[in-house]
This record gives sequence, C-alpha cells and structure tokens, in this order.
Amino acid sequence: MRRLKLWVALTIIAGGFAVSAVAGVGPRGNHTELVTAVFDGHLVAVPYERTCAGDDGQYRQAVETYTGGVGGDPRLNGMGVLTLTSFTNTTSGNGTAAGTLVVTDVPTQQLRWSAAVQGVVTGQNLKGVMTGIVRDRVNQAGGRLIANFQGNHNGTSFYVGIGFPATTANPAVIQGGFCSQAPPAARPK
Repeated sequence: MRRLKLWVALTIIAGGFAVSAVAGVGPRGNHTELVTAVFDGHLVAVPYERTCAGDDGQYRQAVETYTGGVGGDPRLNGMGVLTLTSFTNTTSGNGTAAGTLVVTDVPTQQLRWSAAVQGVVTGQNLKGVMTGIVRDRVNQAGGRLIANFQGNHNGTSFYVGIGFPATTANPAVIQGGFCSQAPPAARPK
C-alpha cells in the first residue's frame, strides 16, 4: 500500500511536469505569437513506392524523406527531417500527404520541435496544416505549434513555407499556457 501511494504521488508530480512543459508554463505565462519559418529540404530516401490503377486514373503511393535546414523564428530554427506518405492521382496531380517534421538544434542535437503534417497535393504543391510542440528551453516560450503551410516539390527538393506567404493570409502560431480553472459547464435551460 505504501509503495502504491508513492507511485501515485510520483505519477501526479511527473504529470504536472509534463503539462507544464507542453503548455509552455514558465516566466512567460500565457502567450500566442504569430511565427513564420521555411524548411528547405532535399530528397534523401524513398523507402516505399508503388503505383496502381484507380477508377479515375493512375495512382502513386510513396514514403519519402527529406532533410534540410529550417530558418525563421528563432524557436523554429534547426536541422529538419520531413517524412511524408503520399497518395496521389498521377493523371490529375491531386492527392494527399501526411507525415512528420522533426527539427533538432544543430549544436546540441536536442529536439527543438516536432509536428504532424497533413495536406492536399495539387500538382507540385502541398498545402495543409501542421500541429506540434515547440520546446524553447532557454526562454521558456515554447508551446503548441498550429501552422498553415504551403510547400512546393520538384522531385528532388521540397520547399515548405510555414505561416507563409504572410502571417495574416496563412497564419502559424506558437501558443503556451492555460487558464487555471476549467470553464463553467453549460447548464440546460
């Protein structure tokens, strides 16, 4: 019983640290900031690729990995690895892609941020949304990343504008914090 109480207490403490880290709690408190960045990646691997016929044309399904630099907002800078699984109608050029973008700090090799990526393929363009977590250990200004993005693929490289072409047209934000109390529950009338 004593060990159970200790494990419960440690779990609660660890959970509190995890919530604080994810929410970006610290000296900054609650914050929502518009951000922009660019990923300029080059194709390094295609571990899977298949083609097949569909009702409306030929299809290509592939897993592709790109590596390259990320620059823009200092919290987003680093070396990125983008892995995408795409399913595209090669006759029309339309399809979908989903994957992950993981960015590390170059000098320390520590994780800076990571995000799930999903979007719509139209020709050589990919437009969509990424959601993830930014870890800003120095300034404690990290938090949730919710970002619209536009990408362009030419076969060997992938250029992705995060929060582009302008923050008002395609916003991306880093948001941290939370209110200490839950909102009141809706009462039936």
